[in-house]
Amino acid sequence: MKKSLLSLLMIVGMVLVTCGNEPPEEFYNGTPEDSTAIQTLLDNNPELQVGVDMFDTSLIAVTLPAVNFVVSDSYYRVDSTIIKQHVDMCGFRHIDRNLNYDFWFAKDTTCTVYLYDTFGVYSYMHWNERQTGYYFWQGDTGIALDTVLVDSTGGSDSLAMTGNGYRIIFFDYDGTDWDLKRISYGTYNFPAAGTDVPSIQEVKLICDNGDRDSIIQSTYDTLYTGHVMNRFRAVDSLLVIDYANLTSDSLLTIQTVLGFGTITDTMVQWYASIGGENRVHLPGGIGALKITGSGITNLYIECVVQGGYYYVQPRGEYESQVWLVPVRIQ
Repeated sequence: MKKSLLSLLMIVGMVLVTCGNEPPEEFYNGTPEDSTAIQTLLDNNPELQVGVDMFDTSLIAVTLPAVNFVVSDSYYRVDSTIIKQHVDMCGFRHIDRNLNYDFWFAKDTTCTVYLYDTFGVYSYMHWNERQTGYYFWQGDTGIALDTVLVDSTGGSDSLAMTGNGYRIIFFDYDGTDWDLKRISYGTYNFPAAGTDVPSIQEVKLICDNGDRDSIIQSTYDTLYTGHVMNRFRAVDSLLVIDYANLTSDSLLTIQTVLGFGTITDTMVQWYASIGGENRVHLPGGIGALKITGSGITNLYIECVVQGGYYYVQPRGEYESQVWLVPVRIQ
């Protein structure tokens, strides 16, 4: 009896509490009209969606270490010969691009648009020397290098792969119109599912007048106001490159820092480009990039595992990470 009375009182209490209350607000899902308005804003700001300008059809000169055969080469068991090449020029070209949009509406009448990019690309190389190393069994000590034949005729080579990455564009609804508010930087990995892709930790931009800017990989410090790859950036507060602060040849000094992992500094090569132009090799991760263009464009920093350049047999794999940093040039 007591339990039944208690249950009845609880039910009556719940009725009294909820009686007259409005149902909770439904989660905002957006309408077809909202999607159309946002897509129009995207179409009207093509410079914020560009990704193919990370590729340059021209070959550039590179300075790579000489070919050598290291102890780990003898671990291969597929063939008794290993062929390596020395590359003196290289290019980074794309075959195709597939760009997809994903709209995520939120209850506070905002919309986050993910731009998923997938590329079919290839690294194009010119080699000026190939060396063929012949191995043989040396008693109980294992395989040892016997003879090396050198071919200096020169030729072309290429490595094909896929790559992907994404960027985010943030929109806000003010009750009348949708506004483009913030964008993210972009990180792209080649190959798309590579386990040994290098990790870029930081990029420093140094102007001739001493001004410095840094872009770091990530931070969760809410008080940090600098440029971070894992954060949004307001369109009107993008990193600015001012011609007045550069050299007479419009050169910007770039310094890079490799992230922690199994890939070390001696295993990678660095490149930089601006808006699809002036791709340059940065030996040791330091060098100068000639700035061209105006308005919003993309600065690209590439970190490439150099083993893909050297190994012809067994075939090396092209592994790289590319940072896309939207900048404003003035």
